[in-house]
Amino acid sequence: MSIEEFAQRIAAFRRRVDGTAPGQIPAGLLEDLLVAAEELRVSEEELRQQNQSLEEARDALDEQRRRYQELFDFAPDAYFFTDLSGIIQEANLSASRLLRIDARFIPGKALASYVAMNDRSRFRAELTKLRSEPAPHDLTLTLLPRDAPPIEAAVTLSVARAPQGGAVGLRWLVRDVTAQHRLESEVHTLNERLEQRVEARTRDLAAAHQLTEELLVREQAARRAAEASAAQSRHVQKLESIGVLAGGIAHDFNNLLHVILGNADLARARLPADSPALETLGEVIRAAHRATDLTRQLLAYSGKGAFVLRHLDLSREVREMATLLRTAISKQATLVWELDPDIPSISADETQIRQIVMNLITNASDALGESPGTITLRTGTVPGEELEAGGEFVYLEIADTGIGMASETLQRIFDPFFSTKFSGRGLGLAAVMGIVEAHRGLIRIRTAPGEGTAFRVLFPSAYVEADAADSPESIRDEWRGSGTLLIVEDEEGVRAVAERMLEGLGFHALTAEDGREAIKVVAAQGGRLAAVLLDLSMPHMGGPETLRRLRALQPGLPVVLMSGYTEQEVASHFLEGSPGPVAFLQKPFLPRDLVAVLRRVLEAAPSSLQGSS
Repeated sequence: MSIEEFAQRIAAFRRRVDGTAPGQIPAGLLEDLLVAAEELRVSEEELRQQNQSLEEARDALDEQRRRYQELFDFAPDAYFFTDLSGIIQEANLSASRLLRIDARFIPGKALASYVAMNDRSRFRAELTKLRSEPAPHDLTLTLLPRDAPPIEAAVTLSVARAPQGGAVGLRWLVRDVTAQHRLESEVHTLNERLEQRVEARTRDLAAAHQLTEELLVREQAARRAAEASAAQSRHVQKLESIGVLAGGIAHDFNNLLHVILGNADLARARLPADSPALETLGEVIRAAHRATDLTRQLLAYSGKGAFVLRHLDLSREVREMATLLRTAISKQATLVWELDPDIPSISADETQIRQIVMNLITNASDALGESPGTITLRTGTVPGEELEAGGEFVYLEIADTGIGMASETLQRIFDPFFSTKFSGRGLGLAAVMGIVEAHRGLIRIRTAPGEGTAFRVLFPSAYVEADAADSPESIRDEWRGSGTLLIVEDEEGVRAVAERMLEGLGFHALTAEDGREAIKVVAAQGGRLAAVLLDLSMPHMGGPETLRRLRALQPGLPVVLMSGYTEQEVASHFLEGSPGPVAFLQKPFLPRDLVAVLRRVLEAAPSSLQGSS
């Protein structure tokens, strides 16, 4: 029974009661009242149950409201509820943390006040846009928390509507994406770096691939070069062996020539002017001189030629040989001179330089044969960088328009005893190479069959003015000496010739066949010797040890060193820094050569020794 129905029944009972006398109950009224009371109890029970249901519904609604508030307040993202003009009505705890403001003080504030100035115009445009396009949409804004750096926020904006459908406010879902943007920026940067590294690695791999190919090519070239170098090394070793052999042969041959030439010269000096043997001895002496020239070529090839170094003007030296060169070449050949007048000087031996020129000019003439042609003599300078060497080089080039050379011939031209000439000995270019190497020079060749040949010989520049031409010192044949000299020589023939020469000059000669015997003789003489002629190559005790012991016995005793090798071979060991007078005499030598050396060394001796001579 509803409340209205119950009220109507009560009113009906009242009317029935009002029409009766006091103290009388109308018939059926009591029964109706009992029924009504029962119905009232039932209704009361129903009402109580309804009230209980309502209370439960209210509690559930409060729980839902509390849970909603907790979800709102503790949501990980910031939530704002504003009116349509952007005034904040409600904000959750995440919004409070985002703006660093207590949640109690946020409502009533304009959300635009927390937006950066650069974004406020866009913020207001979004509010206006919602009126015509109420659909939710996203935007990005820069927010300004209190006492904190700006943050980048991703905002989702939607319209809140009443149950009737009208817009009642705006919902703002705000998420801090500063770290995300920073991470995206870092990831973008890392991606760019990774792409750059990938590109760089790709380039490196391509370069490595190219380098691998180049290394393979270089390895093949190096292998070929190593094979060529090994062949060249074997060739050089062969040439060095031949050079050592040639030097040894020349040394021993010089001893033999000394016996022949010295005895022949002594014999000729003792014959009367009308003796028929003079002509024969002259032929012997001339042949010995030619043999001496041959030994000089052997020594030049072995790098042990006799050098007297001076500062030379290469152009002047070649120009002074003009007459000699014209007589040495074919009548069909034409000499062309291209000599640089302003080249630096070189440090070289004049005789050896002339030998180079003569050998090369002779070869150039032979290359022309009987055909007309041109031989060009050219001098100049070349920077060391072009030769992969330091300093500046002065060159002499002799070029011909002859038949040229094939590669097979070119590879052997410096081999000793190799010759393309019918009557050649094959020592000309070998000697040239020996002389050039001894002068620390270089040789460059340009040739091809039918295109001629050009030899360019290069010497290091000396950077000083050339020396004036030396005039040889005249030697008086009437010079005589006196005193006792010791000859130390293991070759009996050489010893005998030297003894005759000394006796012919007025000296008394003693002899010793090795160093041990020489020490005994010097000790026995007790300082009465005027000088010692000492051979450097002897058995038992060689020249160096003998010289050392002689200096210990008699420090000021003049010593003349004799050798079939050249002065350059012994100068650094014996002549430089010697404590007493010392000189050098190369075999074979003539009496006038011996006179020149003896005069020089005896004049340098102490006065006490000069008296003994």
